[in-house]
Amino acid sequence: MANVIDLKKELYNALQDSSEIVSYNAKLRDKYEKQEKKINRERGQWDRDRKKWSKKLGGANTEIQKLRTHDLELIKETRRLQIENARKDISLAKSKAKHATKLGEIKSLRNEMKLLKGKLDLSQKDSSKKGSEIDSLKSKIVELALKISKLERLKPEDISGSIIGGDDEKNTLCEEQSSITKPDDISAVNEYSKNLKKINSNMCLESKIRGFATDTSSAILTYTNDEITELSKNNTKISPKLENNSRSSAKAHMSSLIESNSQIPIGGIGAIPAVASTLMSPLSYILLALLIIAIIWFVRCTWNIGRLKEPGFKGSPYSPLRNKKVIGYGICRSDNRLSI
Repeated sequence: MANVIDLKKELYNALQDSSEIVSYNAKLRDKYEKQEKKINRERGQWDRDRKKWSKKLGGANTEIQKLRTHDLELIKETRRLQIENARKDISLAKSKAKHATKLGEIKSLRNEMKLLKGKLDLSQKDSSKKGSEIDSLKSKIVELALKISKLERLKPEDISGSIIGGDDEKNTLCEEQSSITKPDDISAVNEYSKNLKKINSNMCLESKIRGFATDTSSAILTYTNDEITELSKNNTKISPKLENNSRSSAKAHMSSLIESNSQIPIGGIGAIPAVASTLMSPLSYILLALLIIAIIWFVRCTWNIGRLKEPGFKGSPYSPLRNKKVIGYGICRSDNRLSI
């Protein structure tokens, strides 16, 4: 009996334990289901999150590709900019070298300008001095031209008329010559022969001066063709006013010569007009030669001054005249002015 009771107790305990086990199993099963549902929910959330992250990763990959392409473009741009910078540096170095050379040229040009200004001042001073000399020599040339015109207008007929002075003067001269002694006649003849020798030498000089005058006048007329007409007009305006005075002065001079040379024999009176005419022509040619020499000298002086004033003048100062105007009797003036 005691064994049966013990068995019943053990069965009862076993049943209680099994019920407890069943309840525990139910509880565990509920927990498992809850946990499984929770895990499923979390798994679904994880799947959704994974899809989102995958989408984001895909966008990030596209962005990465875009960034890579942009990086490549930036690399190319930086290389291009580096090449351009190198070229600009080279051009800058070249421009600096050119600038340095230009500065040197500017300095040299400034020095040349200073030298040219000094030369210009000196040339202006010289030109002012030459201008005063030219004015004084113009007046001298005008006087010489007037004297030449006077001497050229003296005709042999006027000279012979002033010397002989009509029939009354011939008779008086014949009476005076008849009273002259023979030694006086001989001395007069000797003086007359000496005068003839001088006249012959003057004629030789005249021929030389004529050749020189033709050469120099042909050289000057090539440069002064237009201005000579004006000079001739001026001479024609001046010469009629002075013609009467020149003739009267020439007659008075020849009459004084007759009075001083009253011892000439009667046979020489007829030759006096020819001698006087031969004396007048060499004198006129001598004055003409002096006039031409003065003209050539002033042409050379003024021409050299004008050529020095011209900018960029190179070469011989004896090259042909350019841009010159004739003033007075063959004197040249330069129209060029040096402007700095």
